[in-house]
Amino acid sequence: MTGTVVKGIGGFYFVYDGNTVVMGKARGNLKRNKELIYVGDIVDFDIDENDRDGECVIHRVIERKNYLTRPPVSNLDILVVVFSLVQPAVNYPVIDKLIAGCEFAGIDPVICVSKSDLAGPEAVSHALSIYSPLFPSVSVNGMTGEGIDHLRELISGKKVGLAGPSGVGKSTITNLLHAGEPGIAEVEEALLKAATGRISSKTGRGRHTTRHVEIFPLSDGTMLYDTPGFTSLDMPEMDPLNVRNLFPEFRRLNSECRYSDCMHINEPECAVKEALQQGLISETRYESYKSMTEEVKKWRK
Repeated sequence: MTGTVVKGIGGFYFVYDGNTVVMGKARGNLKRNKELIYVGDIVDFDIDENDRDGECVIHRVIERKNYLTRPPVSNLDILVVVFSLVQPAVNYPVIDKLIAGCEFAGIDPVICVSKSDLAGPEAVSHALSIYSPLFPSVSVNGMTGEGIDHLRELISGKKVGLAGPSGVGKSTITNLLHAGEPGIAEVEEALLKAATGRISSKTGRGRHTTRHVEIFPLSDGTMLYDTPGFTSLDMPEMDPLNVRNLFPEFRRLNSECRYSDCMHINEPECAVKEALQQGLISETRYESYKSMTEEVKKWRK
C-alpha cells in the first residue's frame, strides 16, 4: 500500500492512505541506512498482521519531488508566503528570501498579504503590485475571511505549506482554510489520540506537548502542511552569480546584458538596471537581490 506521512513523533509515523490514518514504524533496513522520513513523504507500507492495533510498517520512501530540512517536510507543491504590512510591518528582504528559497527548491510560491483590514486598500494594492506580475497573489482579511476563497482556489488540490514572519496571521489563515471541512475533525482526533495515547503507552513517556509538523487533508484534495515556526528557508552555498536566477524578473533579462556573467550591480549596459530605471522591476525586489548576493558572497569566504 502507498500513503503520505502526515505526522512523525517519537519514532512513530502516521500514514494517510486517502481514507484513514494508520500509525506505524520504519522497517529495520531504513533505520540501518539512517534514512530520514519526512512529513510529506510518500511511502510504501504494509499493515503489521502481528500487531493487534493494526499498525503499519514502512518499508520504502518513494523518491521526493523536493524537501526542506527546517522544517523537515517534503513534496511541497506550493508555499504560501504570508506577510502583513502593519503589526508587524513588512520586511521585504525576508519575504524575498523566502520566495528565492522556493525558486531554488522547485516549490511554487503564492503571495498572501494578511491583515488587509489594518493596512488599508492603497497599501495592500501597492504590495500586491510588486508580486502579482510574478506570482499568484491574494490579500486576506483574517477578521472577515475576505480573500480566503481566492486563496483556496489558488492552492486547491495541491500540497501546501504556509510560511512568513512571526505574528503575520499564518495560524488564522490555517484555521480559515480548515473551517467547515468535513472529515477534518476525525483526522485531527485520530492523530491526537494516537500521539497522546498509544505512543505514551509504548515509550513509557508522558504526553507530548511540543507542536510538530503535520498535514491535514482538505475535502478538495488539498494537503495542508501545519508547520509551526516556519519563518525562513535555509539558502544553500552557491555561486553568487546564481542568485540572479532565483528572481524570475531577472532571468528573462540575463541574456540581454552586455556581459553574460553580469551581476546586475556595477556592470555597464545592464538590462536589469535599465528595467529598474524604467520602473519595470520593483526597487524593493532589486534591493533584496543585492542583499542576498552580498550574503552569499560572505558565505563563500
